Amino acid sequence: MNTPRALFLGRTTLDALYWLERFPDEDTKGYASGFHVAPGGPALNAAITHALLGGKAMLISAVGGGPWAVPLRSELERHNIDLLDLAAGTAYEAPLSAVLVNGSNGSRTVVNPPLVEMPLSRFARGWEAELQPEWGETPRVLLTDGFFFNEVSTLMTSLRDAGTTLCLDGGSWKPGTPELASLLTVAICSERFRVPGQASDAEAIFAFFAAKCVPYIAVTRGGRSILGWDRGRRFEIEIAPIAAKDTLGAGDVLHGAFCYFFALEREFEAALRRAAEVATLSCQHVGTQAWAAQGR
Repeated sequence: MNTPRALFLGRTTLDALYWLERFPDEDTKGYASGFHVAPGGPALNAAITHALLGGKAMLISAVGGGPWAVPLRSELERHNIDLLDLAAGTAYEAPLSAVLVNGSNGSRTVVNPPLVEMPLSRFARGWEAELQPEWGETPRVLLTDGFFFNEVSTLMTSLRDAGTTLCLDGGSWKPGTPELASLLTVAICSERFRVPGQASDAEAIFAFFAAKCVPYIAVTRGGRSILGWDRGRRFEIEIAPIAAKDTLGAGDVLHGAFCYFFALEREFEAALRRAAEVATLSCQHVGTQAWAAQGR
């Protein structure tokens, strides 16, 4: 069996996670019940999941330099994930994000550093000219979280024309989403994804992407069932009830697992079902990687 190859495009951070018994009041001090530093960003966590399942991954992102880039690069090397750094040769520094997890209700609050507007590498040529000489075989799937669309739109178009499946991890609406949607084969969106001017619900998501001629669409809803659309056919994937230990990054795990299974099977519903099982397993462990020790 050939190793599934996939590209993962999106924002990368280093996350400092604090587990709290309850969210603190303003102007107080306290101690967290747990602390963990881990790679962050939907594309990076999805790439790691794909690699843990046995796939070959490349991350396209801005990592740059600074103190937080060192552990990120080390993690990529540990999983044998290639990096195409859009911030190479610039003064860009990888960001550190603080994630506060409220143990009383499972909610999370993310504090990001200020956005840095900095010119990044822009790929004006297609896949064959930019990456194929280095990476070889055309990847079967590209997953994007919507970041860096302007920098790599030409590359994405050439990959689509070469037969690569383009999949959106739709956590939220971003500039360029309408243009990106016209390139997609798959859109897997959180129920929090909101089409401007529309209600924040699955029907609005289905309607928007179907109008863009996206054949495969899904809406994830946390611990509730996943709603799917396969070229007009509706389906639903029930999520097994579990005693969850950690739901942070479960969506990233689902997307990475979907890319792996879809590259193998090319069957949307089947790949999504298997990915949901991996994501559910991940929620029964702390962190986004511990599930892999339990086997597939």
